[in-house]
Amino acid sequence: MSRFDTLKKDAEGWIARFLVKQVCYFGPFFLPKKSDADLEAMLYLKKISHDYYYQLYKNENRVVWTSLFVPSEIIFGMGLLPFSLEIGAALFACGGFSQKGLMEADSRGIPLDVCSFHKSALGFAYKRYHPRPIIHAATTSLCDSNLKMIKLCEPITGKKTVVLDVPYELNGDSVRYLASQLENLVKRLEEVSGRKMDQDRFRETIETANNTRRRMLELNDTRVSPFSNLPGMKALGFMLPSYMLSGSKMAETFYTMLSQELEKTVREKELAGAEPEKKIRLLWLELKPYFKSDMRKNIEERSDAKIVFEEANYVYWDELDPKRPYESLARKLISNHNNGPLERRLRVIKKLIKKYDVEGVVVFSQWGCRRNNAAVPIIKKELARQGIPLLNIDGDCVDNHNVMAGQISTRFEGFMEMLRAGRHEQKEALKA
Repeated sequence: MSRFDTLKKDAEGWIARFLVKQVCYFGPFFLPKKSDADLEAMLYLKKISHDYYYQLYKNENRVVWTSLFVPSEIIFGMGLLPFSLEIGAALFACGGFSQKGLMEADSRGIPLDVCSFHKSALGFAYKRYHPRPIIHAATTSLCDSNLKMIKLCEPITGKKTVVLDVPYELNGDSVRYLASQLENLVKRLEEVSGRKMDQDRFRETIETANNTRRRMLELNDTRVSPFSNLPGMKALGFMLPSYMLSGSKMAETFYTMLSQELEKTVREKELAGAEPEKKIRLLWLELKPYFKSDMRKNIEERSDAKIVFEEANYVYWDELDPKRPYESLARKLISNHNNGPLERRLRVIKKLIKKYDVEGVVVFSQWGCRRNNAAVPIIKKELARQGIPLLNIDGDCVDNHNVMAGQISTRFEGFMEMLRAGRHEQKEALKA
């Protein structure tokens, strides 16, 4: 790329970042007012999404680019701001801008079979649309692409990457091995930011993360009730508060509001003697399309299905110990049920099926996600032994050109017909 082209990209990027910052600042003023069917917490989530991204673009001297599972608790404890490239790609998709990033990635020779989360994030990095970082941090957990993506960003930003090597096995040695890397991450953050880790603030961040975890568990328990009115498709949009904002007061407030609202709704319906919904109960694995699509309406409004829970919202980690924060965070990273052997994930899926009285499982197989897509046949076979049908939907969370909406709708309706028939057969068997 010539010097003129570089200057042109820098200018385009500066203008784009300025415009995004203005949109994030003024966006909350144009949010729709709450209707009777809405939860106040969902409007709060939209507001903090705008507010947080405004802070990212306003304070680029505090931004740390991360892959999804880098502990935000450490970054917030330093008074810095985490920016997950994958979540950034999802938010650009929400705004309908994904094609700009994907086309830029194509022009740079990024292969077609790369996960579109990473491809889009890379494209927008090349276009200089992301808030500029002071350093990168990434983990080796779940997939190889997140590490490759963030390493490719180094020549774009001129910043280095701290890599956290997450072991598969959870034991004392692996926890100590990862904890030492987390301590090294803090040292690197101190070097590049000129800040020192404030132990009191770090302890407060850990306690805030624990409070958030408690509210998440309360929320998940409340969702067992057939009176829960939290739409599963909306719950699949909780990646921002669950991961990137972990340890922040924003996440704690959101989950506190949502848990209390949902509990109140369920309690009122129970006291009123309302009739529970007779919808078919589904467990959702993986994520969803983040661009505008009819999938939510087709599944949750135009059918008799209800997504009662999502694998992405399962709380897999233990409470963090403020006295041993690095060991606790290391244990959290290693204990992720998608890390290590597939048996971990299967145990969690079976646990959720039992807890939420699930009748069918839907997995949305993201384009280019080798970790999930290779596991689907094994998961399907294992669940079939328990009499739980699984529908595998091939799609894309970010690239709207890579989703065949009509085909998905047809296959989902066929799956529902099978579940209805199974429910009918079960009723007939009980009568006999």
